Amino acid sequence: MDWEPIVALAQIGTGIATLALASFLAAQIVLQRKALGQAHEDAERELALSSHALFQEHLHVRITNESLRQIYAKRDEGLDGLKTVDLDGVTTYFRAGYLLTNIEWRLKSRNRVLGYFIRRFDAFMDSVGGREYYVKWGRGILNQPALVSLADEVYEKLEGQPVPKSAAQAITITQP
Repeated sequence: MDWEPIVALAQIGTGIATLALASFLAAQIVLQRKALGQAHEDAERELALSSHALFQEHLHVRITNESLRQIYAKRDEGLDGLKTVDLDGVTTYFRAGYLLTNIEWRLKSRNRVLGYFIRRFDAFMDSVGGREYYVKWGRGILNQPALVSLADEVYEKLEGQPVPKSAAQAITITQP
C-alpha cells in the first residue's frame, strides 16, 4: 500500500485545521479588543462623572457648611488677617479645588476647553485671599504646564501685574 497520498491528505487536513483555529483566534482577539476599548471608554466616562460630582460637592460645601461660608466671605480681606483655624479651612477648600482641577485636566474633562478652566481659575482667584493662595500654594499644586500658564494669565488679568517671582513653583510631571 502506498502511504504517500494518505500522509499528504493528513498534512493538508492538519494545515486546514490549523488555519481554521488561527482564524478563530484572530476573530476572538478582534472582539476582545473592541470589548476592551468599550470598557476603557466606559471607565473614562465614569471617572469624568465622578470628578464632576466631586467638584459639585466641593462647590456645594461652600454654601451648606456655615463655618466655611463665614470664612469664605472674609477672603476679600486677604489671608494674613485670618485666624489659624480659619486659614486652615479656607486653604483646605482652595487646595481641594486645585487638586480637582488637576484631575479634570488629566481626565481631559470638557475636552480641555480652555474657557472652562479659565472660569475655574477666575472663581478661585476672585478675591485678594484667592490670589494670595495662588501665589503661596496654589501654583505649586498645579502639575501641568498648560494649567499653570492659564492660571498665571488669570492671575495677571485680575491682579493687574505678573505672578511674582517668589510664587510657588509648579510641580512638573514627566510622563515616560
